[in-house]
Amino acid sequence: MNWLPAEMKGDASPALPGRFAALEVVRRRPHLLLGAAGVLAALVVRYPLLSFVSGDMKTTLTPWWAFIVENGYFAALRHDFASYNVPYLYLLAAAAFLTGGAHSLVTIKIISIAFDFVLAFFVGKCVSLRYPGSKTIPVVAALATLFAPTVVANSAMWGQADAVYTAFLAGCLYFLLAGRQAWAFTAFGLAFSFKLQAVFLAPFFLWLLAKKAVRWRCLFPIPLVWLATLLPAWFLGRPFGDLRDGLLTVYPRQAVGLWYSRRLAYNVPNLYLWVPRDWYDWYPLFTVLAAALLAAIAAAVRRSRARITPELTVLLATFSVLLAPYVLPKMHDRYFFPADVFAIVLAFYRPRAWYVPVVVGSASSIAYVRYLHAEVVPLTWGAVLLGVLVAVLARRLFADLDVSPPGPGRTGTSPDPRNETTRATGRNARVRNR
Repeated sequence: MNWLPAEMKGDASPALPGRFAALEVVRRRPHLLLGAAGVLAALVVRYPLLSFVSGDMKTTLTPWWAFIVENGYFAALRHDFASYNVPYLYLLAAAAFLTGGAHSLVTIKIISIAFDFVLAFFVGKCVSLRYPGSKTIPVVAALATLFAPTVVANSAMWGQADAVYTAFLAGCLYFLLAGRQAWAFTAFGLAFSFKLQAVFLAPFFLWLLAKKAVRWRCLFPIPLVWLATLLPAWFLGRPFGDLRDGLLTVYPRQAVGLWYSRRLAYNVPNLYLWVPRDWYDWYPLFTVLAAALLAAIAAAVRRSRARITPELTVLLATFSVLLAPYVLPKMHDRYFFPADVFAIVLAFYRPRAWYVPVVVGSASSIAYVRYLHAEVVPLTWGAVLLGVLVAVLARRLFADLDVSPPGPGRTGTSPDPRNETTRATGRNARVRNR
């Protein structure tokens, strides 16, 4: 084969000349072109939405921005002027300082949009563990996240920050799948520091602990990270334990609803759409009943003879962030955002579950449209859709867990999830190579 050009020897596809180096990269790595085009398209889709002013932007986010600007940027953090925890306020203060307090509407949204891409990155990383031989499928998963209707609307239209804490939840899931538990719970600590709603993933941890798939000592980073994020505001002068404006009481005040009206469901498609508003004072009992349900699932997981595989891990995590806001009272319209995202990961781990992100995203979109525009579809339709999906996933979950007594040759032991992840990804690679 000496007659062949040098660049063709040993390669069925010849390299392009140096002046076409960019095209050569695209030819050999098409996922880079797909990713770049997808990122550009995601920005283009979000651009016309930046001028939209939501009700929350008028009543909370823009006033918080103005307070920060008027009170010396970071110095404003010594005051209790917002219902969010201080890590998000750090981002607002930094953005206000860098822009000189100008363009509040766009800058607030840019913060959230930036985390859309962090969120998509971790979704892609999760999916990369399922398809270790492919570089394109993880990119497709990341782009599916970037173009999910609720992800686009939440940041670019609504101006909300649910992508911030959900990005860290997705990072937590990735590190768990990769067998890096300390990093996983550090990521969860960051998610919890930004929003209390990160606790929707807590039942998932309870289920893994019941199965002894994670170690108790790996949970210690959670409170340490949370407390560490409060220290800058404390150094600036805000008290720690004061019941009215203390850093430690932000979440308790959120939980009892001091900033909100007396409602069991705030424009959210969950169970409490059918509970009369007069029953509001019973919400502690409803919360206890929801916790009892989650604990009962933990007991079933503990009795399970199934191994905690990566696929089962993703199913458990998705079921956690879906079930918790569906059965808990005093939920809001945006609280299914983690479920919107985790459902995408589940669909890539289990292609037969393609309908899960479709159903969750549709139900969430009904609530979004109702808040941002007008009621096009009754909210109860979304609640029915999610109720049916919860039942379907619960049936699938208990079938996978196999809580029946062990048969011949079966044991109740559960291997280290890191080893199981390694074995599972190896099996996937062998199947593709056949």
